[in-house]
Amino acid sequence: MNSKVQLGIKVVLILLSAFLTTRIYKSIMQPIKFQRIERVRLCDVTEQLESIREAQLAYKSENGAFCSSIKELVGFVDTGYISIIERKDTNFMYYDRVYQKDMSKDSVIIRVLGQEQVGMQLFGEGFNASNLMKISGTDSTFAMDASEITKNGVDVATFEVTAGYDVIFADIAKDFPQAYSKDASKTLTIGSLTEPTISGNYENSYCKAE
Repeated sequence: MNSKVQLGIKVVLILLSAFLTTRIYKSIMQPIKFQRIERVRLCDVTEQLESIREAQLAYKSENGAFCSSIKELVGFVDTGYISIIERKDTNFMYYDRVYQKDMSKDSVIIRVLGQEQVGMQLFGEGFNASNLMKISGTDSTFAMDASEITKNGVDVATFEVTAGYDVIFADIAKDFPQAYSKDASKTLTIGSLTEPTISGNYENSYCKAE
């Protein structure tokens, strides 16, 4: 075997080795890189969901039902007002004709002290309500609906807000196919249309420091 052939074989082996090393490195690093991006994005989205929940509770306190439109809810946070209420527990004496004696009765006095802009009351000065409209890192809006169910004979207002992984990670799904595929069908949800809950289905660990 002449020297040129030997040199050619060595070059091919070196290139093959470099190629395999790169493939192995990428296969090891791909899940790690995806996990870093995943943690940041899920933290952002869960914080948005929890802010939407606070806005929904404020909306219900003023309107008696949850909001079914994310656009309307954002408008409520941006330009709406919420009542500032003072509640005071008290009791008073009254004459009970059945027992023919004075009796004590507990009561609650509610006074409306005024109104405050919703965004200021819930999130503080400078809060941008439009940040609740779109899922963080995307151009897609949250899917949201509201309803009413009957639970144990009582009518209960409900709402549900969702954000699918296929939307949250749409821009990087092709870059991390193996790491992304195992979670592609997952959905972050807060509230429920069929159960009287305002909790989320996600872990609270997304935003914790590593």
